[in-house]
Amino acid sequence: MAEPKKTTLAITVGDINGIGPEIILKVLPHLASRPDVRILLVDPPRALEFWKAYLDVPPVPIRSCSVADPWEHYAESVLLLSETPTPRETIEIGKATAHSGDIAVAALRTAVALAQKKKVDAVVTAPVSKYALRLAGYTYSGQTEYLAEMCGVSHPVMMLLADRFRVAVATRHIPLKEVANHLTQQLLEQTLEVLIRELRQRFGIPRPRIAVAGLNPHAGEGGELGSEERDIIFPVVHRFQQRGYHVSGPYAADALFSRIHEKGSWDVYLAMYHDQGLIPLKMYARGRGVNYTCGLPIIRTSPDHGTAYDIAGKNVADPASMMEAVTLALELAQKG
Repeated sequence: MAEPKKTTLAITVGDINGIGPEIILKVLPHLASRPDVRILLVDPPRALEFWKAYLDVPPVPIRSCSVADPWEHYAESVLLLSETPTPRETIEIGKATAHSGDIAVAALRTAVALAQKKKVDAVVTAPVSKYALRLAGYTYSGQTEYLAEMCGVSHPVMMLLADRFRVAVATRHIPLKEVANHLTQQLLEQTLEVLIRELRQRFGIPRPRIAVAGLNPHAGEGGELGSEERDIIFPVVHRFQQRGYHVSGPYAADALFSRIHEKGSWDVYLAMYHDQGLIPLKMYARGRGVNYTCGLPIIRTSPDHGTAYDIAGKNVADPASMMEAVTLALELAQKG
């Protein structure tokens, strides 16, 4: 009997000083025995060896390889790229450094290039530190922005999900005081276009139902508490409705997210800013949320948390979100 075709995922190390290596090592035993999965670790080999010894995790057979190797002929389910060595002593547990920022970007660059060449079917990224990226000289506010630039995408959309509860955000990593100035009709139109296309093409939802949150308390209270709903959000929602899309709002965010457990709820909720959407998502997910980047020509997922420097090296990091990120990446890649 022929072996099942393996779906290949590239998993990037993220910040070598955070919990990324730990949660990766903790999910590997669940994946190594699957006949339909191949994992390519984009991780400095010495860093991986350091964390394996430091954490005393269950052993998993790992074969070293190079970018040019014919992976499809290897029996091992877990492969480790050998091109990016790093001295063990450069690991500084729980600390953002320029070196850890450089490693994170190098891993991401390698994984995306492999996905663009169809050498891997999807990319799963471990958490990075935005401060470490800045120390390394990068100006990106996160991996999403770097991924978009590498893929030539001008308008990526960050969407987090747990089960069927999906939340996208119109603005990402910007100060709260700047959100209102960033909100424009053009921004919302582009965001909705990307969301609708992504839900149709990758998630198989032919007519996505999208609930749009307001920016202000009580969705502006008819202009008494802010005019963004009246002047920016509603005109866009109305235009999409006229085009036949199932888009509604703007709704008062507190009331909207209080009803997420009701039957017939929305396929995706569009929040106006980061915390407005991520707080209810993370409360619902309870450590199982996944970050997904809409609008890219490749599949990219990641855990819904950060580097957690405060618990790095303590062997207490919960790998549930990383496992969910891997599961979603596999599901989407295997859909084709």
